[in-house]
Amino acid sequence: MYKIIGADGKEYGPISIEQLRQWIADGRVNAATRVQEAGAVEWKTAADFPELGFAPAAGVPRMGSTPPPLRSGRPSAQQNGLAITSFVLGLLSPVCFGLLAGIPAIICGHLARARARRSPAQYGGAGFALAGLILGYVSLVISLLILPAMLLPALSNAKGKAQSISCRNNMIQIGLSFRTWAIDNDGKFPFNVSTNKGGTLELSMPGSGGFDRNAAFIFQVMSNELSTPKILVCPADSKRQLAFDFISLQPANVSYQVRSGTNVTETTPDQILAVCPIHNHVLRCDGSVMTESKAKLSPDK
Repeated sequence: MYKIIGADGKEYGPISIEQLRQWIADGRVNAATRVQEAGAVEWKTAADFPELGFAPAAGVPRMGSTPPPLRSGRPSAQQNGLAITSFVLGLLSPVCFGLLAGIPAIICGHLARARARRSPAQYGGAGFALAGLILGYVSLVISLLILPAMLLPALSNAKGKAQSISCRNNMIQIGLSFRTWAIDNDGKFPFNVSTNKGGTLELSMPGSGGFDRNAAFIFQVMSNELSTPKILVCPADSKRQLAFDFISLQPANVSYQVRSGTNVTETTPDQILAVCPIHNHVLRCDGSVMTESKAKLSPDK
């Protein structure tokens, strides 16, 4: 084994004789290069070592024949591209791309940290990778927890509007059914027609505000006009259940409150015929449906 003093004055080695001969062939070592054999104290010129193949006359170096500096042997620059990618994606994820950048940031961060642990001399940027991981996970929390929580009110409002529209449609159909029934019964609604003639007059039980406690009986006699008991339940009414048919119809299957009385007829179009206690929709005797601020009513449950 040998050591040499390069043209830059630095010491290189120990190296094998094969490596030294290769440097000689490459012109990086000449006859004047100072060489020390392993175990020796004295430095000699390369020409003093016969095994290196320099001719005795070549002991004096030619002018300008200074050998080029050797490589220092320091490791090449660390690779940290993956770690920086994780960091950049992590920065973008909370503010603009969410999951689209957050998940790749986490993946790149884990890969970069694993590489840095396995080969720290080759791969760097562990700090960037850690920052990318943290930012990526923050974006996941924002995307999966905070954003849905912020969107819930908007979704709830949209659902409420859809249910309100459906409820109005139900009441419009109920109003048409009342008027259709009245056409076949001298312009009278069921609660003003005797049970002997197919009405519910004797079964009517008007309560506070004139709302009938036996509204289910009124809708039963209008089964042909209503067609389905499904329209008797407001979509937003979680306390009522849909009836399978009109025969089994009970108060628990009806959301809408019906006013009964001799003054509730087609000849009094502005009279309130029915209300939805949830949305405050009001059905009038002329079949129109509108919404009151409080329906100006307190119907019995």
